[in-house]
Amino acid sequence: MKSLDRYNDYYDAFEDAYDDDQWDAVASFFTEDAVYEAPRGGRAEGRDAVMKCFKNSLDEFDRRFPVKRRIEVLEEGKEVTGDYLKIPGNIYYEIPGAPTLAIYMHEDVWFRGDCICRLVDVIPEQEQEKMAKHLETYGHLLG
Repeated sequence: MKSLDRYNDYYDAFEDAYDDDQWDAVASFFTEDAVYEAPRGGRAEGRDAVMKCFKNSLDEFDRRFPVKRRIEVLEEGKEVTGDYLKIPGNIYYEIPGAPTLAIYMHEDVWFRGDCICRLVDVIPEQEQEKMAKHLETYGHLLG
């Protein structure tokens, strides 16, 4: 299976897990020794640790927003090279009574066979600063 098709399947499973908090389907897309790196979540090594990091990240940030975040995958900047993908996008977070927070990021994804062996979420520094300022201003409205 092509890595972009496999990524799209993973993305669908991740969105399902966002809703139902069941991570087994997502875990099946990762190698046993997978590594996940994120600016806010640090580094997780091993499939189980990656799943725990995903859940914790959603619980500590995304799920605190009263409206489910929306993701817009961008074609510009997308890279597909063999077993490597770069998937750019915008994530939109909404809080009633506050302006929408729009964050640009990209995921760097490496595959070994049909499974993800490394996933890195890249949020540029200026986007992280925008997040921090938004939370400082409107964080009191979060759950």
